[in-house]
Amino acid sequence: MKKFIIAFLNLASSIATYAQYQAERYDTSYYVSYRDKLTLGPLLAKKNTAFKMNASESNALRYFSNNPSRIGLYANHDFLALSGTIGVGRLDPSSSKDKGKTKQLNLQLSFTGRKVLADIYIQRYKGLYANITHADIGNSGKYYVRPDIATSLYGTTITIIDNNRRFTAQAPFLLDSRQKKSAGSLLYGGEIYYGNATGDSAFIPSQQAEDYPHSDIHKIHFITIGPGVGYGYTFVTKQYLFLTGMLSLNGDISYITEHNLNNEKHTGWKFNPNLKMKAAAGYNTEKWGISLSYVSNRIFFTSKEIDARYLNYNDNYKLMYVRRINAGKTIPKITGFAKNIINKVGLGFLVN
Repeated sequence: MKKFIIAFLNLASSIATYAQYQAERYDTSYYVSYRDKLTLGPLLAKKNTAFKMNASESNALRYFSNNPSRIGLYANHDFLALSGTIGVGRLDPSSSKDKGKTKQLNLQLSFTGRKVLADIYIQRYKGLYANITHADIGNSGKYYVRPDIATSLYGTTITIIDNNRRFTAQAPFLLDSRQKKSAGSLLYGGEIYYGNATGDSAFIPSQQAEDYPHSDIHKIHFITIGPGVGYGYTFVTKQYLFLTGMLSLNGDISYITEHNLNNEKHTGWKFNPNLKMKAAAGYNTEKWGISLSYVSNRIFFTSKEIDARYLNYNDNYKLMYVRRINAGKTIPKITGFAKNIINKVGLGFLVN
């Protein structure tokens, strides 16, 4: 009996300590976490990648990847979120054979913690198209298709949420939490990227060469690094309806190399401010939630020519509906084991 009482008191003490720890981690009057539940449901996703060259506001050529929307399933428990999708092909009205075929490698790892947001990009696209701006450059119906143009982007961005006790990015973008009251936070961090774009001929069609001072460029590569600062806010109304916006401006220093058709190379350091945006809107209750989110990462850099600029950007759209159910016994053991390993190697700040 004595042993039973001691064991019971130890258990009660452990529960009280854990509850206090949880309460200290964040203010439960502002948001609540459902990470002990299994969050799962269907999703619809669309990713757009673009490479833009412009000489002025009126002269801009944008190359896009031809990616159909994807539909699939999403599951999340504790820190681990997984999704599997398949392309919908012709069911996507924005997909067309006339836009050519894009070969792609697109790996994006996202860590959405309470304090830290981190994204790792490993992307390569080959085969882009542009909407026709001059009637005489179209080579595939209504589009100018360049199967030879390839773009790559490798890098990471890290953002710290200053007011993580009251503001969370997990609720709008993962739906494994719920923001109960409106709150915002200062955001700060940094980014580093390496990227390139290549073509067998100049990026600019010869018919438009006079409009662009960098019309003879067929290859560029760059490395960019710098700190960033921004602000995020979630507005909550009617208890469950929410609207979230996060905006960060990075002050990057970039080293850019341009190659022209005469095999001449131009290099230089530039200051290039970049922009990151996240937004979401939806309805999030104790048992289920729905969210439409938008994530954009825009990397600007300038040519050696004063009036010539480049832009590489990635836009991700996602519509997600989830329900929260009991996770059982096996799933918590798996995520708990993985979490312990991550903590031991010193990366616990990404998942706690």
